Amino acid sequence: MSPKDFFNKKQNRQVLIVTGLSGSGKSSVMRTLEDLGFYCVDNLPIPLLTTFLKLAFQAQTNVLKVALGIDSRGRSFLKSFLSELAKVKKQESELCEVRVVFLKAGKNTILKRFQETRRNHPLARGISVEDAIKKEHELLAPIQDFSDVVYDTDKLTVHDLRLWVMKTFSKDHEQEIIINLVSFGFKYGVPAESNLVFDVRFLPNPYFIPSLKPLNGTNKEVQSYLFSKVAAIDYWDRLRDFVNYSIKKYYEEGRFFANIAIGCTGGKHRSVSFIEKLAKENWENVRFLIHHRDVKKDR
Repeated sequence: MSPKDFFNKKQNRQVLIVTGLSGSGKSSVMRTLEDLGFYCVDNLPIPLLTTFLKLAFQAQTNVLKVALGIDSRGRSFLKSFLSELAKVKKQESELCEVRVVFLKAGKNTILKRFQETRRNHPLARGISVEDAIKKEHELLAPIQDFSDVVYDTDKLTVHDLRLWVMKTFSKDHEQEIIINLVSFGFKYGVPAESNLVFDVRFLPNPYFIPSLKPLNGTNKEVQSYLFSKVAAIDYWDRLRDFVNYSIKKYYEEGRFFANIAIGCTGGKHRSVSFIEKLAKENWENVRFLIHHRDVKKDR
């Protein structure tokens, strides 16, 4: 059965047991599954597996998707894991659909990852990390053979792995990226948390039009004036394309929140108008929040 198939079962109760070699990316997979709406539990004691699933899927709960991260802890782990998993598999038609996802990577890759993070290998007690990796590989071989999905993360970055999880296990869920749009005045400082900052101070300023001066960029009169100017239209077209491209790249990277700031001199007319116009864009899997930081200053 393919990874996608178990999403189509009648009860729609989905259980992923994520296991594999230490350093192969289990933590990254679990974090991504949590973002996709899975109820995630790390290092659940093996004897509690059946009991936990029965409690999670009882009628009064609304839990439909569960992900359990399981790490190796010796040969007793192997025996109890396979025994408990066999019980769950036997009952899964009544309770839920259970699939085991096994992550692996080459010895050199795992060794490099442990060296970079300076973490201790869970089996490196009195032996070198290299020997611990070899020992764990032998220990988990039966589980790899038993698994429904075996995935090699050897050549993947964290972002590649996150994208794979999203594409494989998010059939019924489209993750949104939330973009916080902030207008501001440069004379009050640039928002420190900004991922992208745009400067519109060179555009025609409605502030110098007497009828528009007391208004701000949320007013249609200000927006109509500004976007009747060739310079503003030209800049808008370029800014819109660049922001759209950047958001797509954020999404592909697995980032689901970003701050985009647009500033003018006082943060009342031009920057506000651009933020309001940008927030009206209807882009797939994108939700905008609006914050006009300085619009009420020096009123």
